[in-house]
Amino acid sequence: MSRFFFRSAPCPLVSGLLLGLLALPVEAQERGNTLPRTSPNATVSQTIGITEVQVAYGRPSVNGRTIFGDLVPFGDPWRTGANEATTFSVSTPVRVEGQPLEAGTYGLFTVPGPESWTILFNDVADQWGAYEYDASEDVLRAETTPESADAQELLQFTFENVTDTSATMVLHWATTRVPVDLTVNTTDAVQAQAEEAVATAESWQAPAQYASYALENNVLLSEALDWIDRSIELNERFENLALRARLQAAQHQYAAAQSTAATALDLAETMEEPPSGVDALRTEVEEWGRQK
Repeated sequence: MSRFFFRSAPCPLVSGLLLGLLALPVEAQERGNTLPRTSPNATVSQTIGITEVQVAYGRPSVNGRTIFGDLVPFGDPWRTGANEATTFSVSTPVRVEGQPLEAGTYGLFTVPGPESWTILFNDVADQWGAYEYDASEDVLRAETTPESADAQELLQFTFENVTDTSATMVLHWATTRVPVDLTVNTTDAVQAQAEEAVATAESWQAPAQYASYALENNVLLSEALDWIDRSIELNERFENLALRARLQAAQHQYAAAQSTAATALDLAETMEEPPSGVDALRTEVEEWGRQK
């Protein structure tokens, strides 16, 4: 994706707070934990962009046994762990091996095979093992290829190759690892959360944070103008006016950007202490003048 011609000055808003606003909690199945277990409970989670992914499972040991093709037969649905069925939770829609899966919590079952594994996402998350597994409740089935790996005594789920739009979920037990590709439309996820947050905002910061994200990532620029207008409506400040000017310039609306920047700079002149970014904005205004 191409970037606009200038690099905007860093927004003084705290980027960490933006992540806090965007992250959604994920609730997985309650797994019994009142007594020690031979196969202990584990939970692993990973943020992909703003999407929270969580796997809750029991960790059986190899304990000298032959696992796949013996203890875990090929061709049969497996709970993919020990005790309660493993659960997979995701806070926004994702794609699993290219196939769409809605936000929610699912029972995560697998059908192992020597050359191919089927990953099953079942609508019934709260069940013990695979004894009552019902294939008619599957909402998604995805195929993946197992790989040989170093020995792993306890079953383990990890996330690898994490970006802001994708990750690989890996199941590793004994000498087999099974990668499952996950992808997320982070732009759509941000937009959905931004629209809700901006509509209910009572402070200027939240709309400005979403607008700042859009500018820094060169996405949703038209929508970001609406978000920053809401911020200005709540509390007109140098920070949100300067951000509005930069959003306009990013869309090649240079005359409008200069006008908005002039309002921001006039406001800065009335303040006891000049806000951060005044000199940078003046420099950008000069550059916009050369672009008209």
